[in-house]
Amino acid sequence: MSIFVSVAAYRDPELVPTVLDCLAKADHPDELRVVVNWQHLGGEDVSALQADPRVTVLEFDAGRSRGVCWARAEIQKNYVDSDWYLQVDSHTRFAPGWDSRLIAMAEQTGVAKPILSCYPPTYDPAVEFTGGGEPTLIFLSGWTHDGLPQFKHFRIPEWQAATAPIPARFVAAGFLFAPGSFVREVPYDGRIYYQGEEINLATRAFTWGYDLFHPVEVLAWHYYIRENQFRHWMDHRVPGTDYWYDLDRAGRRRVLAILRYAMVGGLGIGPVRPMSAYQEYVGVDFTTCTATAEAQAGTVPRPPALLTA
Repeated sequence: MSIFVSVAAYRDPELVPTVLDCLAKADHPDELRVVVNWQHLGGEDVSALQADPRVTVLEFDAGRSRGVCWARAEIQKNYVDSDWYLQVDSHTRFAPGWDSRLIAMAEQTGVAKPILSCYPPTYDPAVEFTGGGEPTLIFLSGWTHDGLPQFKHFRIPEWQAATAPIPARFVAAGFLFAPGSFVREVPYDGRIYYQGEEINLATRAFTWGYDLFHPVEVLAWHYYIRENQFRHWMDHRVPGTDYWYDLDRAGRRRVLAILRYAMVGGLGIGPVRPMSAYQEYVGVDFTTCTATAEAQAGTVPRPPALLTA
């Protein structure tokens, strides 16, 4: 089965190792179509990717970049119909057979439109990679000053005994696996800068009829610390302006408007479920910035079909 792989990369030395590992660890690498948004200032060598017919490298001057959501939106403009869609960051490592295992897990959920997503355990390219780590779930940790939800993650309790993915409330943008229809139905809003990206995806996907799950196996690792690595907001501090801050503020307002005044269609919510159904499922109220004890504790939610049972 074909998988379209989205990789956003901002001046990241881990880009080439990430894509090569993605291909090398797949059971069916020739079924992958990898598209990279490579934002750079010149001098970086990505010839190993450009020479691979399975990889498309979209080149942008880093000065033109408008943030990670813009980068993912540009990738999706090059989407070719595929059975599945995988979205990762450019500092990722993969488990052997990750593609077959993700497809099998998605089928285990028993739903028509499953999304598998999590914050993977960490790796460090300066340290010998040995794998390990535990699968995690995402929970609500609080709210920003302007009312966006904030997330953390912790180990799935008793994950060793789990035989199928568990229902999730939220998604992680750095590791998200979904049917290929996701790209057509929940296209990226490139006007979001960074904050609000994940709750925007979760709410829009849920209202389009997608069901959210966490995998109960470790299928990838993420480089979180990235000390001394380039960040978009570090490069876009223009003297006399707040360029990156203005982008972020505008994006946050855009996300909040959708959360509180749900608009159907376009880059708004989907037509299958109302926003109120997502809030009931998760146990949050976006208007009052409150949440149930279960949502804050990260307990496994009931499937959406059982909410009114």
